[in-house]
Amino acid sequence: MNQVTCECGYEAKGASEGQVVDQVLAHVRSDHPDLVGQVTPEVVRGWIELAPE
Repeated sequence: MNQVTCECGYEAKGASEGQVVDQVLAHVRSDHPDLVGQVTPEVVRGWIELAPE
């Protein structure tokens, strides 16, 4: 399971990196609009951790 935990507490989880990237980018757009443009798919991929299922 791939996951990213935002500093605000939001957690994105998914079976694939693509699912997590999409969730995080949507979260950034809705909750952290000041970071739109700075948080790219490549940046998010660097944040992904493997979590136990």
